[in-house]
Amino acid sequence: MNEIYLALGDSITAGYGVGANQSFTFLIYTSLLATFPGLKYKNLGVNGLNSGDLATMVGQTGVCALIARSKIISITIGSNDLLAVGKGLISGAGANIDLTLGSLNHNLMLLGGRIRNINPSAIVKIATIYNPLPPTDKSSGELARALVKTTNHNIIRTAREFRFVVIPVAKVFNGKEQLLLGPDHLHPNVMGHRVMAELFLGN
Repeated sequence: MNEIYLALGDSITAGYGVGANQSFTFLIYTSLLATFPGLKYKNLGVNGLNSGDLATMVGQTGVCALIARSKIISITIGSNDLLAVGKGLISGAGANIDLTLGSLNHNLMLLGGRIRNINPSAIVKIATIYNPLPPTDKSSGELARALVKTTNHNIIRTAREFRFVVIPVAKVFNGKEQLLLGPDHLHPNVMGHRVMAELFLGN
């Protein structure tokens, strides 16, 4: 049975805004074929997926079977968790930031543990997240940066715990958002996906 490259994550992994054939995951796959000609590709990216959704997904029987066959796994997750906080703040409904961050950290640890229990040897690469929260004022901008920083700290800690490779998307995208993000200022454009593919392949 052929090994696979498995792409897990949210709308960024799904290729929202650029199409499946220009997503960073498909670019990774086409590059990997040169080295692993029998490699198969499965993209399970879902628009709107949050960390709890992904932790649940990797516990499903069919997904577990794919993880078991995976040579390489890529992950993008966390942005939708923070977007939920932002929507609550903007609407005035409020948001329990500590609860959200605590749940996100818990879900990341669940995700890491489940993947490693199924496949101890797969190469797993997880991206840090750039800021998905458009600031409405100075204080909200500072809060967004703090939330992103904490989330990325948790991503890095999870990676260290479960021998994942951290892909520094946040660092590379910082200050280049206008160049690398699409019209919605949230999802990478074609160039952004190319940059992400290069980062995943080079780390």
